[in-house]
Amino acid sequence: MQPERAPRRIVEPDGHVHVGWFDAPIDEPNLAVAPARHWLSGLRGTPLGLIERGFRRMRLKEWLYVSVVSKHAFFACAVVNAGYLGSAFVYVVERESLRRHEWSTLVPLGIGVQIAPSSTAGETRLERAGWGRITMVGTRRVKLELERPALEAEYILEGDLDPVVVVEESEPARWLYTHKCYGLRARGRLRTADFRDETDRGLAGFDYNRGFRPRETWWHWAAAAGHAVGGATIAFNLTAHRHFDAPRGGAPDALDCALWLDGERVKIDRVEFESAPHAPWRINDADKAVDLSFHPLGERSENIRLGVLESRFAQPYGRFEGSLRSPSGRRFELDDVFGVTERHYARW
Repeated sequence: MQPERAPRRIVEPDGHVHVGWFDAPIDEPNLAVAPARHWLSGLRGTPLGLIERGFRRMRLKEWLYVSVVSKHAFFACAVVNAGYLGSAFVYVVERESLRRHEWSTLVPLGIGVQIAPSSTAGETRLERAGWGRITMVGTRRVKLELERPALEAEYILEGDLDPVVVVEESEPARWLYTHKCYGLRARGRLRTADFRDETDRGLAGFDYNRGFRPRETWWHWAAAAGHAVGGATIAFNLTAHRHFDAPRGGAPDALDCALWLDGERVKIDRVEFESAPHAPWRINDADKAVDLSFHPLGERSENIRLGVLESRFAQPYGRFEGSLRSPSGRRFELDDVFGVTERHYARW
């Protein structure tokens, strides 16, 4: 399977929405103007169209997530604008002691939360008095100055790996755009009151996401970057959007599954997750390209209930072991690769 050539924009002036797997990030991911279906769609094109456009913008969900793993630390940061609510979280795990440092904030109506207009240009920002500031330039630089407790961090992501860029129609007239890449080189530093780390050999990944999601959304997710037995750099982003209790098998439901094996991007059709709290996870696919077990060593979790919004989120971090296989049959054995999984339900 080969990706299509990326269009300049997602939504054309006539309302056509490009859907598919593309060979490069889309310069103008203008889903805010897509003819999305919702309960005020009937106002579109009428004198009350301004109300519909405002509601449609509130229904748009977008975020940027960046993670970096080094020999001594794991760093993760996300800025989210869910329309009705903005948020951010940051956490740092000391890999030797597994001590976790954590920061998070909520912003009503997302006021002051800025997600870059595309994954190739612009800034993602969140700043709150008394909490601190996060600035991400494109998807390749992140800088934080946080308070209570203090954290200073700055990382630069480098490398030219082929990304995964997809636009999918998860339900009729509900489109999602994502640009993800894992296994990039990272250099930078972080400092808390009693922990410091500096690296020029870190490995990183990012997730830029924008779209109109179903009113109720479920997903399993796994991502990591590290070294296979023998030293080859490997990474992966694996997603399943099904209800947690849905039967296994069936048609593909997440187009953003991919491996990066010694510099080669490998698209995966579908993965299956078996998860349970505080127990090893199993992740595999029908083609036997993915055969992983994940052993949680800790977890960041968050439960939010605010009127129409609900989010139940658990992101365990820990080690992956097992194997990944390239289309040519080359096998990469994983013994102790640090990364994350996630189990998330949202009503938005």
